[in-house]
Amino acid sequence: MSRSVLITVGLVLALLAVQSVRLGREVLVRLEVLSTAATDSLQWTLSQAEIEQLKLENAVLSARDAQNLSQVRREFDILYSRVATIRESQTFKSVREAPENAHILQRIVARIDTLITYIDGPDEALLFGLPQVGEILRANRDDLRVLALAGLAEHARTTEEKRLNLFAILSRLAWVVLALCVALALTALMMGRLYQRGKRLAERTRFAVARMRAMITSSLDAILVVGDDGRIQEVNGAAETIFGYSKGEATGADMAELIVPDHLRDAHEQGMQAYRAGGTAKVIGQGRVQLEAKRKSGEIFPVELSITASQSAEETVFVSYLRDISDRIAAEEELTRTRDEALAGERAKADLLTVMSHEMRTPLTGVLGAVELLDATPLSADQRGYLSAIRTSGDRLMAHVDDVLQLSQVETGVDYEHQRIFNLRDLVQELIDTHQSVARHGRNDLSLHCNLGASGDVLGRPVALKKILVNLIENALQFTTDGAVSVDVQRLGKGDTVEISIADTGAGIAERDLDRIFEDFIRLDASYARSSEGTGLGLAITRRIVEALGGDISCESELGEGSLFTISLPLPASHAGGTVDAAPAEPTPMLTASHAPAPQQSVDISRSEDTSVRILVVEDNEINRLLVERMLTNLGHQVVLAAGGAEGVAAARAERFDLIFMDISMPEVDGIEATRQIREQHLADGTQIVALTAHVAARDHARIRDAGLAEVVTKPVSKATLADVISRWVSRDRDGGDVPAASIAAAKREQGIAAAPGQTDVGSTDQGSDITQFFQALGAERGAQFLAGYREEVDQFLSDLRKAQTLDAAQRQEAHRLAGSAAVLGFTELREALLTIEHIEAEEMPDLVALVSEWELVSREISAALPGKAVG
Repeated sequence: MSRSVLITVGLVLALLAVQSVRLGREVLVRLEVLSTAATDSLQWTLSQAEIEQLKLENAVLSARDAQNLSQVRREFDILYSRVATIRESQTFKSVREAPENAHILQRIVARIDTLITYIDGPDEALLFGLPQVGEILRANRDDLRVLALAGLAEHARTTEEKRLNLFAILSRLAWVVLALCVALALTALMMGRLYQRGKRLAERTRFAVARMRAMITSSLDAILVVGDDGRIQEVNGAAETIFGYSKGEATGADMAELIVPDHLRDAHEQGMQAYRAGGTAKVIGQGRVQLEAKRKSGEIFPVELSITASQSAEETVFVSYLRDISDRIAAEEELTRTRDEALAGERAKADLLTVMSHEMRTPLTGVLGAVELLDATPLSADQRGYLSAIRTSGDRLMAHVDDVLQLSQVETGVDYEHQRIFNLRDLVQELIDTHQSVARHGRNDLSLHCNLGASGDVLGRPVALKKILVNLIENALQFTTDGAVSVDVQRLGKGDTVEISIADTGAGIAERDLDRIFEDFIRLDASYARSSEGTGLGLAITRRIVEALGGDISCESELGEGSLFTISLPLPASHAGGTVDAAPAEPTPMLTASHAPAPQQSVDISRSEDTSVRILVVEDNEINRLLVERMLTNLGHQVVLAAGGAEGVAAARAERFDLIFMDISMPEVDGIEATRQIREQHLADGTQIVALTAHVAARDHARIRDAGLAEVVTKPVSKATLADVISRWVSRDRDGGDVPAASIAAAKREQGIAAAPGQTDVGSTDQGSDITQFFQALGAERGAQFLAGYREEVDQFLSDLRKAQTLDAAQRQEAHRLAGSAAVLGFTELREALLTIEHIEAEEMPDLVALVSEWELVSREISAALPGKAVG
């Protein structure tokens, strides 16, 4: 209340003072105006106008010839300037604004304007018109006299008015000064009353301080008041509870020694010294700060601290608010631990899928190679049926595994495909042609309707788009019989969006299930008698890929009538032509683990088979090495084998190759290190190195490509895949010819593979395997040699393990190698036992009981299979 009153009084006094100053200045201005010679100037100008009028009349009367006209014109100019001054000058404004004077001035000006026609004319005209000029001047004389008298009268009136205004201003100034004096008197009286009220308020403040002290005492947070000497002046009950000191123990004690931990004491002292020296405070006045404090028991615990400095004339005190946050920190640590465990679980899942894929694909390489080689030998009808069953089962198994792995890769978004220009019309047509045999098998009509304008070239990601369309087309054909499947491709208007619709007349989807079909592992027919097989991941993967490309997918369906799947994707039209890599754009996470980049060479099937390509195969697994060699030899190529990375580097140093196939996971010198050495030593300049690996994880493929390998081919691999890779990476002008394209085409026909534009099929079908197929693939002699050697290697490995105190890296690597061979031979349990040895914790020795038991069974089977050997 007192403050507002003081402010009001101050404002009133200020306003009165300002008003008095303003009025005083206005009085001075008015006096200065009255003291000027404005009246003299006005009177003189009016009198001079009359005089100049008379002078002009005399000049006119005296003019007799042309020599006297210059005097007439000079006198007219002077009169003209006087009249112009009266008409335009601010001094004569009041004279001009009087109604009676305005008419007189208009007449004078009109006469002056008439005289101008004479004055500015030729001398002859002026001399002739002098009588008329004289008449006009005589008429003007009286009006000029009346205007001068009226002007003097008007000016006298306005001067009187100004004097009266000055008197009024002086009166107001007197009243303002009087009011100012009264206000000052009232202010003095009010200040006295405010002084008395201030005394009463001070008393109330003392009571408020007492209440505040009670509130501080009951606070749940510790409050400490510390002097600038660092000693505690006051503590509350919460501080006693938190720190364990009584008020008597804490009061007067050095705060740093009492509650600051030893490892923070130096920093505390430095901060206080910097603050006292006028430096920047790191804690004081900085709000909440998380630090550590010490209890009486010596326990260090986390606190949330806020310090405020309070300065007075006598001293500076620091008020500290501390809160024990031990429980909160523990909860945060628990939350962090839980999060880390969840992330570790996700990483473990991804690693498990990667390992599972690698360990499955490595033995399947041998299986696939054996089946492919068997297919090229004379077989009976029953044997071909069995072989077909193996291939079909392998295809189905690999499809299921790929679905799970692809879903994981899409979820993590760990692989990328750069945008490039490709022909959308050709890509879709190729897919339609590829699936015509499947459509005919189901007695379905498969058709394409495409409306993309003049050019079908677009900028996008063809590998991902092909995956989407393959999933949707195969899905439509799978659930349609004796019907039709149509694919419609059209660009919406002139924009970048392309809409692709896949319609079928199949079984259809119930309305209640439309929202579920894009979920993971959803199969609408999950019974044992279901009409189709699969993991239920196809549409889930499709949706994720579409969304990753910035598009959307929808489905319309009616049970028993058919379904319509529609996808909309941003695919800007391009007129560059061809399937070429576009400028690197921001990559979109995409599922490309099983696809390699698409170089621009195509397979020329018109060439003969007279070009032999020299190829180096670096592979540590003997079975895989032999099978790849057999496939490449059957394709007509010259093959050199290396059993490890170091041998591969030595082979590249010894001679030049047209292409190098490099395994990745090898002991000592792996594929990436071998590639690095070959490139750094310039042992294969101009020769491409292609990875041949069982790793399918997208991050592994990215790591391999970053190491400088041209392409990643995923095991198991087929003859057709090898032929395609050779066609892309072997120079077309080598020896003036091309790769043996006819053998490539033949290999494709054997496998029934047709690669889509811009894509390489680097995977193949997977089949089961056993010792019999192994002998058929390698021949009796080589197969027997390998099995005998394998048996000796395992026996030696077991002997070494029994003698070892700890498991070293070499023994782990040997277990990995032997496990790969066991998988190719179909000895699953033996493989698992060997992998257990490989992955056992450090400083532990494995339990050999399971391994020995499995090996005894396998050894008997090998002995029985060897020619001339009995079961031992």
